[in-house]
Amino acid sequence: MTHQYFAVLGDIHHQLDLAAEGLDAIEQELGKPLTQVFTVGDLGLFLDEDDWRFLTGPKKYREPEISPHLRKTWDDWRWPLAMIAGNHEPFHKLRDWKPGTFGDKLTYTNAGWLDHRIEGLRVAGLSGIYHPDHLGFTADGDKPIRSAPHPQNWQELVDLVRRNAISPRRLTYFKKTEVDLLKALTPTPHLLLLHDWPIQPEGINAIHERRPEREIVDSLQPEFVVCGHHHRSAEFTVGSSRVLSLNLISHGKNHDCRVSQGWAAVFCWTGKQVTLINLWR
Repeated sequence: MTHQYFAVLGDIHHQLDLAAEGLDAIEQELGKPLTQVFTVGDLGLFLDEDDWRFLTGPKKYREPEISPHLRKTWDDWRWPLAMIAGNHEPFHKLRDWKPGTFGDKLTYTNAGWLDHRIEGLRVAGLSGIYHPDHLGFTADGDKPIRSAPHPQNWQELVDLVRRNAISPRRLTYFKKTEVDLLKALTPTPHLLLLHDWPIQPEGINAIHERRPEREIVDSLQPEFVVCGHHHRSAEFTVGSSRVLSLNLISHGKNHDCRVSQGWAAVFCWTGKQVTLINLWR
């Protein structure tokens, strides 16, 4: 079998044009095309102006005026892309996922196996981040919702957010059933994608003592774990798993934007084995 190459990308935050530049450069350095691209979340496909209404965080970060440019960049995008969600996404289109929502270029999972185009490569992922009060669809401490029953699944939760009955932030948190699903996966994935780290990053105060991401890694012990979220590049091990944290695509502003060192990890699949080529660039 011919060797196939793929890249895993860190947080992009809707800078699709810069991501395309980076992928072009990776292929030029490899001298070979990438069969598949993966991302660890915070891609930010806010293609429609109304999508920005579902962006979590301050309203000042909503930029509906750039949606036409994002649509054009996505139309020109030439790599098959498989993703998990981070915590800044058009979640109304992801949590209630319908294949084809973004055309045939994108596959997605809330939790579990991730479809892609490399035969034999086992990739699993978990979308979102952890909050101890939101491990179920009906969160502890929620005020009663008079206009609708308590949500039982993502579709119902998305519907309540659309109706402004609950905060869009509720869509960012993964669920206990999803953690349990991942911990029980067989066979072991070659690659596990997480948005947050499985350990506490150095220099950041712990928000929660528990780290479900660590429980998943301990249960599965995949060859590679790739994550993002903290906008820094790092390498470490958890048990027998090699963990790569990827950088934010760029820390620059406007014309100073350049692809950050450690934003992407480039791999080779031999048909039986995954090899890390480098943390680009």
